[in-house]
Formats: sequence, structure tokens, C-alpha cells
Amino acid sequence: MLNRDFFRILIKIIGLYFFIQIIFGVIPSQISFLGFDSDFSQKIGTLIYIFIIVLLSIAILYFLIRFPDRIIDLFKLDKGFESNRIPLTNFNSKNIVTLALVIIGGFLILENLTSVISLLYYDLKRNYDPLFPRDPNNSINLLLAALNLILGCLLIVFRKSISVYLEK
Repeated sequence: MLNRDFFRILIKIIGLYFFIQIIFGVIPSQISFLGFDSDFSQKIGTLIYIFIIVLLSIAILYFLIRFPDRIIDLFKLDKGFESNRIPLTNFNSKNIVTLALVIIGGFLILENLTSVISLLYYDLKRNYDPLFPRDPNNSINLLLAALNLILGCLLIVFRKSISVYLEK
């Protein structure tokens, strides 16, 4: 199996995982906010937001499924390996660490992207609606989710340097 083929499969799986997170995580939590809206215009605003999130997630899913090669080229995922092929029977430690960093970084991005979107919306909603319930942990949760999102990006971008460092 070629490195590029492996990353195509992985990106498509990540796209499906992202879509499932949106459908079963973000949308239900946003729908629950409809009960906190005090007037009709706020309910319409929340419904528009939910509609935009669904459209955005469908667009991201379409991009991940239809154009995984653009993502591979953007992050240079197939570069930095010792060979162009991934022998499924003969992984060396550097390839395993590099692959693990990409997987961990991808899951950090997917897991925290939905949280950052939800928490930013919650914070925006809280600022404009005095009846909306206050959550003192929202800022901390937003900060942690954003840091995890940045960490996931850094793990993917600097995977080769990290794997060389960890192999020493």
C-alpha cells in the first residue's frame, strides 16, 4: 500500500468521524439551546446557526471524501517517510511514531473543532441574551479546546521532526 493511499483512506474515515461528531454532538447541544431562547427572533437565529453548521459540516465532509489528495498535498502527509510504500508487515519505529502522530493530531483536531465552535457560539449567545444561563467553566473549556486544536495541528505539521526527536 502506498503512503498516499493509506492517507486517503485515513482522511475519508476522519471525514466520516467528523460528520458523526457534528450530527450526534454539536447539533443536539445547539437544539437544546432553543429552549433557552426568550423570543421568536432568537429562536430563528439559533435555527439559522444550526442550518449553517449542518451546511458547513456537509461541505467539509464532501471536501474530505471527494478531495483527500488536496489535504495530503497541503500537509505533505506522504512526505518524510523512508519509502513510498507502507509495508503492512514491516513497520519500523519511525514510521509507527509518524503515523501515530498523524492519527493523534487528526483526532485532536476533530474532537476539539466541534467543541470550539459550540463554546464560541455559547459565549456569543450568553453575551447577547441576559436570560441565557451562565456557565463559569465556559471560558476554561473554550481555552482548553482551542489549545487541543492547536496541539493537533502542530502534531500533524511537525510530525517528522517530533518522530526524529522521539526516536533518539
